[in-house]
Amino acid sequence: MSDKLSDQDLKDARELLDNLFEEVSSEEGTLAGGMKLGRGGKTLQSLRETKVSFGNPNNNLIHLTEELFGDIEIELTPIHEQQMRDRFDFYYMTLAVSMQPGRDVQFTSIACELDFAPKGSDEPIVQSIFPKSEWREMLRLGRQMSLGLNGNLGWSAGINPSDMPMLENLPGSIRANIENKNEIKAFIAVPNYSFELGKTDIAATGEGNSECFWRIEKPDLQKAQTVQFGVVFKVPKGVSSIELTGLVSAEPSFRWLTADLGDVFEYLSDNLKRVLSLKDDERRGGDRLPVGDHEKWMIDLPN
Repeated sequence: MSDKLSDQDLKDARELLDNLFEEVSSEEGTLAGGMKLGRGGKTLQSLRETKVSFGNPNNNLIHLTEELFGDIEIELTPIHEQQMRDRFDFYYMTLAVSMQPGRDVQFTSIACELDFAPKGSDEPIVQSIFPKSEWREMLRLGRQMSLGLNGNLGWSAGINPSDMPMLENLPGSIRANIENKNEIKAFIAVPNYSFELGKTDIAATGEGNSECFWRIEKPDLQKAQTVQFGVVFKVPKGVSSIELTGLVSAEPSFRWLTADLGDVFEYLSDNLKRVLSLKDDERRGGDRLPVGDHEKWMIDLPN
């Protein structure tokens, strides 16, 4: 199920979930001889109480300049130095996603998509993103780190010295970008970065385009937390504002969702039976019952 979702998909999913809750709670109340909320209703209510929302993209938006890197003695690569001087203005941004799961809700994936505009000659271009799939094993360690940009406008991480021995089994390309937290020499953009979603798989794309996308498979989300997605992007010189559209969604496990619906399944409407009976790879759009947020911002770029 790699197809992306739309704002309409989120609205359709909410309507579908509300209808499912109403039918299940009504049938369970009938079977129980009253209006008592049964196991299935409580499960659906937990999903309805789940909240996934964006923070403000202006919160950590920084103009990256030659002077900034020079002040902290970071040498830019020649191509980025030339582009920064003659063609593009570069910016760093983190976009927070706040996740508040309902009680015992289990997810199959979390996805975040960002789309930069305007399109055409003034189109923003994504330079680099974080996290990417190669950082998966590092994130699985569940350790806090300081996340920074190096001279290649790529990512470096600083961790506590006591955690260094845990890095021996990481790929060499990642180990090369990890330093002692007390000695890291990089533009530190996000101190104390953490990504506490368990042993997840991460897919991420977007570099060289005006859109970027993350998909986190099988997240272990048992408590409220905030995850920061990082983007470095560039715009042609003279562009003073951009439009950013974001969509984030969390998809529930249908195995978890339907486990407590057995007593009332046969009494549900045909459409709800259809949705609940679909195989995972057959569900599309709102049928996946995603919970999420869709936002659009006009952003004035800092000088």
